[in-house]
Amino acid sequence: MASVVPRRNKAGEITSYQVKWRDGGRASGDWQTERFDDEDSAKVFKDAVDEAGQHWPPGWIKGQGYVAEEHADDSQYRFEDWARRSMENRTAGPYYKRQRVRNLEMYIFPVFGNCDIRSTEHFSKATIGAWVNKMRQTKVRRGSSAKLKDMSPETLRLLHGLLSSILKEAVVAEPPLRDRNPCDLIRLPRDSGHGVGDGSGDDQMEFMTPDEVAGLVDCLTRPLDRMLVRTAYGTGLRWGEITGLAARHVRSPQPGKYEVRVARAWKRRTPGEFYLGPPKTKAGRRTVEISAGLWQELQEDYGLGKQDRDELAFHAGNAERIKHSTFSGHWRKAVAKAKERGVIPEWKYPTFHDLRHSHVAVLLSDGHSLTYVQRRLGHESIQTTSDRYGHLLESAHTAALATLDRVMGYTPLAVPTQGANDRGRDGKRAVHVAHIAAQRIAFWDPGDAEAMAERWVREHGGSAHVEQMTSDAWGSSTGGDAESALEAVRAQMPRRAWVWEVGPAVYAVDGSEVVTTSVAAELSGSWQWEFQERFTEEPARQAVEQRPGSGTHTVARAWGRDEGAVRSAFAAARAEAVRVCGLNPYAQTGDGQ
Repeated sequence: MASVVPRRNKAGEITSYQVKWRDGGRASGDWQTERFDDEDSAKVFKDAVDEAGQHWPPGWIKGQGYVAEEHADDSQYRFEDWARRSMENRTAGPYYKRQRVRNLEMYIFPVFGNCDIRSTEHFSKATIGAWVNKMRQTKVRRGSSAKLKDMSPETLRLLHGLLSSILKEAVVAEPPLRDRNPCDLIRLPRDSGHGVGDGSGDDQMEFMTPDEVAGLVDCLTRPLDRMLVRTAYGTGLRWGEITGLAARHVRSPQPGKYEVRVARAWKRRTPGEFYLGPPKTKAGRRTVEISAGLWQELQEDYGLGKQDRDELAFHAGNAERIKHSTFSGHWRKAVAKAKERGVIPEWKYPTFHDLRHSHVAVLLSDGHSLTYVQRRLGHESIQTTSDRYGHLLESAHTAALATLDRVMGYTPLAVPTQGANDRGRDGKRAVHVAHIAAQRIAFWDPGDAEAMAERWVREHGGSAHVEQMTSDAWGSSTGGDAESALEAVRAQMPRRAWVWEVGPAVYAVDGSEVVTTSVAAELSGSWQWEFQERFTEEPARQAVEQRPGSGTHTVARAWGRDEGAVRSAFAAARAEAVRVCGLNPYAQTGDGQ
């Protein structure tokens, strides 16, 4: 029920009356208010709200009142009516229209439904900005989890784009109803700046390592599911695209060239009705090259070469579409099993679509261009690719298909013979050593050594160079066992991870904090290679160290993959440091000698 609330000034005098109610009468509905100068008008309006089912009374414009009789035609400019007509007149499919109307009803109509689409007061930079901030604080259910989470930046962009498209129609109407679209003046938050928490932005984009994908595949029981996942990881195709492939779409147009032709995808007409239609965008109709290893596995091991050309490449055993709900059940069980085995960290919640993200991560982390990735993914604009994956981009060093072959564990069909550059001056097999900082990292492949040196300089500064020597010379230079030295030579690039770090916090024996630098307690992140001290694949680690010396200090620090977990670990490490700083064994001798 709506209520009338007197509004008072500092002296306690009633200055106005506010009618207040929750939209639709639901406990979760947004609060709606309207202001009146006198109590009688407020009561009349309250009754009208009650009669309208706890909605704005039909024909009422917020801040203006009912549309005057002589301006009855102005009701056509009420935002909700305008927006519904806009959806009806669009050429998109019925499922798209239903989804967008649902978004309007849930997130936009409660705020702007009764506004005049022509009004620069109702629709301005200030009102749109206030709505954006409101949406950022809105809790929604995402994925299979029943837990409420912050609205993702991707969802906010979708809603903002929907509102913008409707206002744009008013700008280009004949005659124009507005001079400009205020949505163009709004700068939306970036993914990395919002929604940080358990999983943070990765709740919508989870990157899996090659080992994690391989471990997940091992946890799937059906050969169909295993091949479907490996193909998705090897191609980056969407669910609707990969399950819409026919056997004829996986082809070899000439010897040594293998590809997948994306010409169609499953579309939803109604909640239970699907049909094969064009891909998501014009650029989605594309040809994706695949590696020889994936081609061979599909044709020989999976048996795609024996299927009818028009038969679905992946189907439920009856040549019919694979139901996403059925596969999702298998996927969730495999993820749970992978976590039990320790293959996938507990804090990761990958979805099938994350295979597409992980496919991109493999290519960009090895240096392949955004343009190449854009074409493989079928993005209409490279801006989309850049916004989502630009932070992974580095310069290229090896061929993309060779990268996919390597991370998916395929053995190349033909191994080229070693040339003169693969040998040292005395004819023995060459070892290529990257000198970075005070370390030496040895590789068999000179390209890997050069890539290591270049990336190190780019990320850490300083200088680096690559030295070539024979395997015997390498063994001698290590000062240890020659066989162990050769085992340390890398056949591929070392792993690396983005690690968050905070600290150190330094405490004296009496528990007082010693200020070392102004940024000691600020969180920072950097790429860490597996041979570096701070490298970890855990969400967070912490350390409390008691140091000797004239200060007899106790030091606390934390680091890890998950920003929120690192903050929590640092707080715990600081508490532990304060607890034990008086127990520092060096406290009695001062200098620790």
